[in-house]
Amino acid sequence: LLVIAPAALAALAVGACAKKEPDSCDSTMGLTQEEIKTRSSLGYKDRSADPNKHCIDCEQYLPPPEKDQCGTCKVLKGPVHTKGSCNVFTPKR
Repeated sequence: LLVIAPAALAALAVGACAKKEPDSCDSTMGLTQEEIKTRSSLGYKDRSADPNKHCIDCEQYLPPPEKDQCGTCKVLKGPVHTKGSCNVFTPKR
């Protein structure tokens, strides 16, 4: 028990510190009204209703520098969630 306990505690500490993806990326703060309108007209949703269409699998998606941050998109401005989607989803080749 004395040998296993420190290893288990270390594993828990590493898991607790692991970065995870953000809960939401639908903030439009800092965007112009035109950018917000484009985002809306393209039907961006923070969570895709189609399991086969997620931003992370789209040609237009640009990943964030850190996993716990939102990505961006070549087509619409503002933060983009890995599990989001919009009407111009283009699968990666």
